[in-house]
Amino acid sequence: MHKRPKRIGKILHLGLFLFSVQIFSQENQKAETSTVKVVGKTSSNSQPENFRKNPTGFQTSIDLDQYNARYTNLPDVLEREAGVRIRRYGGLGSYSTLSLRGTNPNQSRIFIDGVPFNNAQGGEVNLADLPFDNLQSIEVYRSGAPVGFSGSAIGGSVNLVTRTGSGLPKTRVNIGAGSFNTGKGSITHTGTYGGIGTSVFLLGEKSDQNFSYLNNHGTLLVNPLDDTIDKRRNAQYERTSGMLGLSGDIGATKIKFWNDLNYRFHGIPGPASNQTQQVHRRYLRNTTSLGTDTKGLFDGLLRLETRTFTSFTNDDLFDPKSEFSKGTPNSTAFMGQSGFQITPTLYLLEYYQILKFHAGIERETFERSRSTPQNIDLKYEPGKTRTYTTFQVEDEFRFLDGKLVFTPGVSWDSYRDKFQTDEPWYRKQDPFASATKTTDFSNPKAGLLWRFWEKENYSLEFKSNIAKQYRIPSFLELFGEVGTIIANDSLKPERSENGDAGITGKYKNGELKSNITISYFRKRIKDMILFIPNSQFTLRPENVDSARIDGAEVSHKTEYKGWKFLLEYTYQEAINTSPAPYLNGKYLPLRPKHEISGTIAYRAKTWELGFEGVYVGAVFKDRTNEYVNYQPARQIWNAYLTLVLYSSPEEPDPTKKGEKTPRELLLSIDLRNMGDKRVEDIVGYPLPGRNWFITLSGRF
Repeated sequence: MHKRPKRIGKILHLGLFLFSVQIFSQENQKAETSTVKVVGKTSSNSQPENFRKNPTGFQTSIDLDQYNARYTNLPDVLEREAGVRIRRYGGLGSYSTLSLRGTNPNQSRIFIDGVPFNNAQGGEVNLADLPFDNLQSIEVYRSGAPVGFSGSAIGGSVNLVTRTGSGLPKTRVNIGAGSFNTGKGSITHTGTYGGIGTSVFLLGEKSDQNFSYLNNHGTLLVNPLDDTIDKRRNAQYERTSGMLGLSGDIGATKIKFWNDLNYRFHGIPGPASNQTQQVHRRYLRNTTSLGTDTKGLFDGLLRLETRTFTSFTNDDLFDPKSEFSKGTPNSTAFMGQSGFQITPTLYLLEYYQILKFHAGIERETFERSRSTPQNIDLKYEPGKTRTYTTFQVEDEFRFLDGKLVFTPGVSWDSYRDKFQTDEPWYRKQDPFASATKTTDFSNPKAGLLWRFWEKENYSLEFKSNIAKQYRIPSFLELFGEVGTIIANDSLKPERSENGDAGITGKYKNGELKSNITISYFRKRIKDMILFIPNSQFTLRPENVDSARIDGAEVSHKTEYKGWKFLLEYTYQEAINTSPAPYLNGKYLPLRPKHEISGTIAYRAKTWELGFEGVYVGAVFKDRTNEYVNYQPARQIWNAYLTLVLYSSPEEPDPTKKGEKTPRELLLSIDLRNMGDKRVEDIVGYPLPGRNWFITLSGRF
């Protein structure tokens, strides 16, 4: 049984105190209606609020309402975006990671309503552990992130936006089933009660994921005659999640509270040629967030936003037959994270500028115990703690009535890591090494936006950004792993010089809507951390790698009289520039030169039919680009059909009392991988072939 850190709640208490002070200080404050109108002159009201804070960035918002009646998931949706690479260890519910613009998964940041989700232990995020069905939208930031998002991101950032209850009460119930004994049920209710917006969500899902695959038994080139068609084993999972969201106004302050609970129990199947039988994982996470947004302070000069959050995670691994490791293979890990952030914004419109500030403090803890397959002889690892403080400032200069925007900024980050060890001093590599390590760095950046062609029906604008970003080493890299990874607390942060430039165009004429973005990006990454063999059984992380990444992105969407056409294309050349002769000039693994995704669909009054295609270019799966680890390009084709079984005849007027929510009943069929392609993202971990899902969705 793990003990929570004694001070784990102090940051939360501080946030609640400052929130109370903020609320009581609003007496006699004027509403900020005029300020909103002034600021809105240079931005489209249809843009997400966070996009208006980051006007020069290349960013995309994915509205998830379009997937309300379909059986889909977070990796599938993100895979269709330009610049986004998803790597899976299997089908639904499997370990999946995200990377942006050719970077490593641990070089991108992921948030839920601005709450950071990356953990200090490993750095990267498993997408299967994130919420999806209760989200309103997904924001993808390829050029860093707006002020108010903590942490440095070499690759970019993704923000998951939770659903907010507002308007008429409405309930949606989804029941789905499909291949591999898959089933899912969810219920979502939103509405406003007594001025308080309420959102409630519950979900249950399970799948066996026992799909067929080609097993080469580890002899791909030596003996292809022993290949067999086997079924994936121990890849099953069960998932339960729920979320409660509350929002409302107190004076000029908007308040948003939410609590997200996620539980998963799943097998860990291992490589295809050496499948496991009983290795499984139990994951439980609870995240709570309270945010405020006060506009119109000091006659519209100041906007003040705050965020307080806390998260607790229990991650249990069971390996009763020691299929993964010997000795003490079972483990129980506890991770805690809490923080407080404050983001003031000064609207100095008479001086053609907006000053943005952000200050935050976050604290992460990691504890783990290990035991034998019989759950005896417990061994407790010393706890690890990371305290992170940041201060950001950005000045948004506006010229030519907002047509020219320049945004210089800088952030100062400080990390204080603490790690205790029970190893005797005479066994340590450095007997006098301190248990505390402090790392400080700054991240300067600048952006430019030029709206050089802006009419009522069409617009064309130019964007450009430059930045210097860092990635702090993870606990695993700094402090090692008993028996496998040697600690190296002298590691330097990975650093990168990033730049991008491009144009964005929009056109609207009657029923025709079209927009396109074309951008070029480059990254020069240095001091990349690589695990070097230290002995026959151990690795040691070292700053020995570097990379050059150049690429281009094209994102296009057109809608006309029920027709919808989407095209996302990414070209990138990711080259290893390490001084090591066997790595220099090689392609970085799992970075295809070409990625294309497209959708063509038609929507009538009672049905919608669409076809989706994903093309992933050839990749090498190892750093030395060996032929045995070469994977050819692949094409995956999907299709979906949605039938409107019932729909209420008229849309209600939300301003009239007594109006009811429009009712509907939808039936959706999804066919995936229609060509039955047998492929892998990660060496030895097959993806499912042809599969199908059906969903019945009702709203009332």
